[in-house]
Amino acid sequence: MLAGIVLVLAASVGAAWLHEMRPQSVVRPAAQTAGTRAEKPQPPALTADEERFATALWAVHREATRSAVAMSFAGIAYQTENRDARALARSIEPLAKFFHDAEIEVRTMSPPPSLSKTHGQYVEALALYANAAAEMLKFIEDGDSQRLDVAHRLDVRASEDMLRVGEVLWPGQYKPH
Repeated sequence: MLAGIVLVLAASVGAAWLHEMRPQSVVRPAAQTAGTRAEKPQPPALTADEERFATALWAVHREATRSAVAMSFAGIAYQTENRDARALARSIEPLAKFFHDAEIEVRTMSPPPSLSKTHGQYVEALALYANAAAEMLKFIEDGDSQRLDVAHRLDVRASEDMLRVGEVLWPGQYKPH
């Protein structure tokens, strides 16, 4: 037993000695490394017209984001909890109306020329959300579960479009999904 203890101690000392003798990596202070990292270039500041458009769109975006999350949760709750089509309809109907109305409202906004592509992306995102809600409501009517798959794909595409717009107009914004 004593031989075993001596052997374990010798192995531990040997491992510690090897650890201490290995080449050390050079660690630079954070102040030195900060300048060497490739920093993500900051987008240019918005012009006054772009800022006005972003502010007007934010009023819709704030509610659109909340509604998109609510629609996703309604679908998840239906699939995982209750399978109650009437409860799903009660959740989705006001969201479908919101997305339809929001699409019309945003479509009528006049963006500055520099944001016309961004505006188009946002209108398309709202249309995708409206179509996703419509697919969910059609599912409630006909029971075709493939409609929920279609709605999910539309929802994901809409979310991606909204995130792209958000990176242009509100960089660093909290991403809800």
